[in-house]
Amino acid sequence: MNQPQPLPLMPPSAEESVKRRLGRRISPAYGALGISLLLLIILLAACSGLRPSTAEEEDPLSALGAMPHYEIEFSLSDDLIFLQGSARVRVPNTSADPWTYLVFRLYPALPHYNGEFSIQNVTVEGRTAPFTYLEQNSAIRVDLPRALLRGQTTNVYLSWQLRIPHWGADTTGAYRLFGLSQEFLSLPLFYPSLAVYMPGPTAASGRWWLERGTSRGDAAFNYISRFVVTGTLPIDQIPVASGQLITSTVIDDQHIQHQWETELSREFFVHMSNRFQSDSLDAYGTRVTSYWLPGHEEAGRAVLQHTAAALRVYSDWFGAYPYPELRVASAPISFRGMEYPQVFLLGVQLYDRYRDQLEIRAVHEVAHQWWYQLVHNDPVNQPWVDEGLAEYSSRIYYEAVHGQDAADILEYRRWQAVVDGLISREEDTALAQPVTAFANGSIYEGIVYGKGALFFSAIRRTLGERAFKQFLQNYLTDYQYKIVTPGDMLAALRGVDPEFADMLFTEWIGPLASRPPQGAARQTE
Repeated sequence: MNQPQPLPLMPPSAEESVKRRLGRRISPAYGALGISLLLLIILLAACSGLRPSTAEEEDPLSALGAMPHYEIEFSLSDDLIFLQGSARVRVPNTSADPWTYLVFRLYPALPHYNGEFSIQNVTVEGRTAPFTYLEQNSAIRVDLPRALLRGQTTNVYLSWQLRIPHWGADTTGAYRLFGLSQEFLSLPLFYPSLAVYMPGPTAASGRWWLERGTSRGDAAFNYISRFVVTGTLPIDQIPVASGQLITSTVIDDQHIQHQWETELSREFFVHMSNRFQSDSLDAYGTRVTSYWLPGHEEAGRAVLQHTAAALRVYSDWFGAYPYPELRVASAPISFRGMEYPQVFLLGVQLYDRYRDQLEIRAVHEVAHQWWYQLVHNDPVNQPWVDEGLAEYSSRIYYEAVHGQDAADILEYRRWQAVVDGLISREEDTALAQPVTAFANGSIYEGIVYGKGALFFSAIRRTLGERAFKQFLQNYLTDYQYKIVTPGDMLAALRGVDPEFADMLFTEWIGPLASRPPQGAARQTE
């Protein structure tokens, strides 16, 4: 998601060197798209066809077992101020502990989201269930009529009303993850989301994850789930959502109803505007679509090429992207990016003022479709796990698309120079820390993104190219659709080279001390 402050990727002399090496004969018709975009077009044309596969593919679903299943219905008021919703959630207990209550997160009520979330009714197996608000109204506890044992499933119905914040006269520099701003309506996690249950060291000592996070990091931590979502919207709104659009039905001259279904997904996300323009192309059998505002067509088409090329590069390196669609849309998040399942957002400033940063921001967010959506981790207490790897993945993209020199310059300017600056100011600190431990946003970004990426660079230098690629592929194969800890990453690294795994973790990460998340609710309470 949030990435370091904009830095030029390469000085003019280095860019000229890359251009000379790759050829300068560019048709004037490409204009401001430039050499990089032309190379992407060539790459896409050359690589058209089906996604790569291996001789011995295993079904990652066979080991997953039961998972939450959501059936959500919602409607938006014509003024986009209120959302009325209901959800039927099938909840399996996949832990070893009996559950006497469940916890659902109300993420829009977080202070930096600024929504007002009011639960109206809760039933369990058709009977009214008592519930209480937790953690400054960012969660509810739902008491169960009887303990839910391991392997058992219960059905929960919830209805709610959500007041959506309208941020007023925002400038393009504003950073708004939730609500209405600058002609966009963003609605991440607009529904009650089952909290993650964190197992404890002994029986019945697990806890529900109740972290509230901060505005500088990701807030959501979710089980892989399935969703069927039906939404009624003002007819002029063009939605960009997770999953696949199944049906669209015009209700009357003012309203339209859409239904989406997801494959395995961390959450359901919807973002919309009444001014979106779009275009699509195919990459390894995935339909990639870019959405932009009028006046941003050139950048919108450029990011479509960047996204498709990144999907191909990462599929070749890590493993196939397993979804039929991937979407990117402009959003009111300044010059930053944010990832969601099958969707990522790019700040409106990247489409004009920070146009030179569009590619690097896009390919970082594409990497999160592997390192967040497929392999998931606690984003508040262990942010480096996915952010560091997504950031390093951008180097892999730059090597494939722009060459070794451009990738070396990227690594130095974007990571090494930033970390060197922290060291010179005596602001360097440990990588393995929660978001709240960092003194400010600059230190957080420099360490989590910069030092995090350099950690994976050190792994690659130590293991060598072939073993490093095998490590990433094993990590994805072993933990796809699961939730990982740093210990799981260490186990994947040991599987490739046990001699150096512990040494690298000791040097870069430190001891893997386990501690319960702050603010967690113990099941036995």
